[in-house]
Amino acid sequence: MNVMKPLAVAVLAAITSTGWAAGSTATTNQTGNGNTATTSQTSVNDSVATVDQNGDNNTADVSQANSANMMTADVDTTGNDNIATISQDDSWFATATIEQDGDANNADISQVAISDYTSASIQQIGGTTTSQASIDQNAAYDSGATIVQSASTDAEASITQTNGFNLQATVTQNNLIGSVATVTQTNDNNTATVLQDDSWFATATVDQSGSDNTADISQVAISDGATATILQSGDNNIGTVSQDFSWLSDALIDQSGTNGMASVIQDESTESSATVMQSGDSNIAEVDQGLGDRNVATITQSDAFNYGRVEQSGSDNVGSVTQSGTNNVGDIDQWGGNGEATILQSNTGNDAYINQTAPAEYGIASIEQSGEGNVADILQTGLGTGVDPNTATILQSSDFNAASISQHGGAGNNASITQM
Repeated sequence: MNVMKPLAVAVLAAITSTGWAAGSTATTNQTGNGNTATTSQTSVNDSVATVDQNGDNNTADVSQANSANMMTADVDTTGNDNIATISQDDSWFATATIEQDGDANNADISQVAISDYTSASIQQIGGTTTSQASIDQNAAYDSGATIVQSASTDAEASITQTNGFNLQATVTQNNLIGSVATVTQTNDNNTATVLQDDSWFATATVDQSGSDNTADISQVAISDGATATILQSGDNNIGTVSQDFSWLSDALIDQSGTNGMASVIQDESTESSATVMQSGDSNIAEVDQGLGDRNVATITQSDAFNYGRVEQSGSDNVGSVTQSGTNNVGDIDQWGGNGEATILQSNTGNDAYINQTAPAEYGIASIEQSGEGNVADILQTGLGTGVDPNTATILQSSDFNAASISQHGGAGNNASITQM
């Protein structure tokens, strides 16, 4: 007769009372037309769910919940009109992966309700219509989400991460037309990266609320009509937008908080527009638009120790910097023709510099400073053409200010300095 030791009895009783199914594995393989695969694992321990589909009109649905240890779900589909869904609820150390290689792919991953240390990945290749990929992570700490879409006619990617810490989100879209990428992150230490390359109608939007956020958007190559928007609210935010060879590019960075840094670079982008707005202390904003005609750049910074810079190359450029606080530096360099630049600074100890130096330029430059101890400098070297030639205006209020205007190379220049 076998007699169980007290410890073994206790362990068996614990497993029975919790109802966990230890080491569960579910595997589904389908080849053919119109297949449907459904896998459900609840109150399991170290569970694995795998679905492989090769055929037409396939649908895969994997649901995992209430796991004491890590669970893994993988859906691999090759075929047409595929739909894959993975749901992981209250699952620690969960991993979800969807790979679709076919037409009209649709993938959705949801990791919610204390799904800490989770990983979600979606890869889609070769969609003939609109490929859709969505990842939702809620109350998932130290989790990451990745979406890769390639060789699709149209693609939409969305990542939403809320109520978590140390979250990372990455979206990559290549060789696409009409692509849309959206990343939303809430709470601290978020990181988001979006890359769209050779995407004709690419649109990328990152919305982060919280502190220590980092967002990076890069739209390069033939990304015509590309639009990039980064909105961050909180402390220590860093936002970067780079758009190269994007003919109708538009970039907006809005950061509210302290110690934020924003940089927008649009190269060879005709009719580009960049707007940066920062509210808080120690903000740094730089906008560089090169080799693009009719660029418009606006930087608005409030509070102290802000640094703003606008550099534009091309024709018909418009640059504007508005700063409120002390010890700010505003710098606008326009190397193209017919530029217009305006710097507005309030409070004390500010520096403002405007350089319009293209040979054929007849720019308009204006600096207005209120407060003590400010410095303003305008340099214009254009020839001066049209009804209105080069015009430079400096207005300074209060005492101990310094102003300088230099105009070279053109006839009919107009310079005005007012200190009161």
